[in-house]
Amino acid sequence: MQLFHDSQNIEYRCPFGAVPTEEVVTLRLRVSEGTAERVFLRLWIGGQECLMEMEKSDTDMQWFSVSVTMPSEAQLIWYYFIVESDGRRVYYSNQEDGLGGVGRQTDAAVHTSYQITVYERGFHTPDWFKHSIMYQIFPDRFCGIHHNGEIFKKREDYIIHGDWYEPLAFAPHPYEDGPACNDFYGGNLEGIRAKLPYLKDLGIGVLYLNPIFDAYSNHKYDTADYTKIDPMFGTEEDFRLLCADARALGIRVVLDGVFSHTGSDSVYFNKYGNYGEGGAYRDRNSPYAEWFDFGNEPPGYTSWWGCSNLPNVKEMTPSYLEHILSGSDAVVKHWVRAGASGWRLDVADELPDEFIEILRREVKSADENAVVIGEVWEDASNKESYSVLRRYLLGKELDSVMNYPWKDAVIAFLLDQIPAEALNRRLESLRENYPKEVFYSLMNIAGTHDTMRIKNVLGEQRQTDDMSGEQKQNARLSPWQETLALCRVRLMALLQMTYCGVPCIYYGDEIGMQGLSDPFNRMPYTWRQIDPQLQAYYRSLTTLRNENTFLRTGKIQTLYAQGGVYAYARYITDGMDVFGKPANNGAALCVVNRDSEAQTVCLNVSDFDVKEWTEFLRGETFSPAADGTLTVTLEGMSGGLFLPAKQ
Repeated sequence: MQLFHDSQNIEYRCPFGAVPTEEVVTLRLRVSEGTAERVFLRLWIGGQECLMEMEKSDTDMQWFSVSVTMPSEAQLIWYYFIVESDGRRVYYSNQEDGLGGVGRQTDAAVHTSYQITVYERGFHTPDWFKHSIMYQIFPDRFCGIHHNGEIFKKREDYIIHGDWYEPLAFAPHPYEDGPACNDFYGGNLEGIRAKLPYLKDLGIGVLYLNPIFDAYSNHKYDTADYTKIDPMFGTEEDFRLLCADARALGIRVVLDGVFSHTGSDSVYFNKYGNYGEGGAYRDRNSPYAEWFDFGNEPPGYTSWWGCSNLPNVKEMTPSYLEHILSGSDAVVKHWVRAGASGWRLDVADELPDEFIEILRREVKSADENAVVIGEVWEDASNKESYSVLRRYLLGKELDSVMNYPWKDAVIAFLLDQIPAEALNRRLESLRENYPKEVFYSLMNIAGTHDTMRIKNVLGEQRQTDDMSGEQKQNARLSPWQETLALCRVRLMALLQMTYCGVPCIYYGDEIGMQGLSDPFNRMPYTWRQIDPQLQAYYRSLTTLRNENTFLRTGKIQTLYAQGGVYAYARYITDGMDVFGKPANNGAALCVVNRDSEAQTVCLNVSDFDVKEWTEFLRGETFSPAADGTLTVTLEGMSGGLFLPAKQ
């Protein structure tokens, strides 16, 4: 007896993917080469098991089906199938990797359940964000504008670089273990504002700024005061001007919120006395003392991952909630009213679900179209942190997450670590598990401030633990690695700008900047040394994306996923995008060959009424055969983007 179910095929599960509360989902199982006496759907709902007997089809005796009304409370539902035949039980469940799609048949009750994400009915993410291209900026390293050449209000123990292009400086933290991260190049908000025309020309619609609030370090994840812009970056007025000028160009600004911990050198903790006599560390009667968890073990308080300069906060403390979220001029609302269009939440896994839920509610009260993005490195639909299944994407918390699973899968494919079949499987799993509103809002990254520069990754540059700081800083790709990297970076950009979600460019990636892991991935933007061809390539893709709705909120269909070739279509064919909003019809075929040798593939494009396709970058034309098959040949390590030829 053979069983079959495919959770990503609407013939077996309808509707596809995540569904709103109280939606009816029909599940089907096909039985062949044998007779099933009884078939059960085994559900796990709200911590309880439920068995539902499935009905045999009247027209085709091989099919069993059941319709299930999803619960009224948003949650994850889990299921597999039990078949009784000849006095024994056979099971059909998800594959061991839990990625959905075609499952596996077993005789023993060893299983990995299929997942159905049930989210709040009416859940909606900001439309402007879905249609944007994002650009991440590390403020000290992008651009600096200084009146009279003077860097704003630097501290005496800071290292100030006299040359924008000189090497990093390394110094131990003056009070704690580890590096000080106290060298500055002078990038600031006025510098970012000066580069808005460049960003507009690049096609950017939203800036994501790493933290800009007062803090000791150059990265600013050790917040000293949430209510003040770091004086080296500027003032609140500078921030308001940046947001206003950006908005005038159609660009929004998203801030980085670091709310699971503060800095030890802060107005709240004040470990070193730089903020007078108050602060939780120096005065246990301080109004901030209840925010922190003190104890007898060194360093005398809990801190983020043992970093003593980052004391953890107890997020659900009423006074902390009032200061950050719920007060009339609370931090998250103040900065949205000052011009920000949303928040990216640092280490979302460290924040309680209730905290994120309150944050979303308060942010949306200040601006209903503001976006809330979480830093989550895995599939955020079923993420567990500290043994708790998180509720990030069920409709009351996050609009989006940083799409590290997409980045990791694409890189693994381009580096020949996984075949196209595995790449497609990983990406389709995300499409299945994420609510559509989230899937089309995902922050699709190639690199960030926490990862090695994408050019170095794709150039296969190695970083080892025994490398000195100087060796890491001076590490550069060899000529053959450079050639290899550029081919692959182009392929990644092609996928990034044509896939579902919001592409995010890490500053400098579009001009070919290099750098190993933190802090070498955070070097100043090399305005005097750019790759104009790569920059023009990025600009051509961002322009095409911004001009065509089907590349933003159109449907997606995998056309080919075998070996080293991956292809999909993005399209609108009925005058409506995936959210039912009016949109112009259109289609594009994205084809990537990661192999070093040329590959010829046949794509079934019969679903599209297109007589001739033109490759976007090279201008070549291709016509499908009478049966709807389009045959294309791609040179080694190249990609193609095919659009309907203009008639």
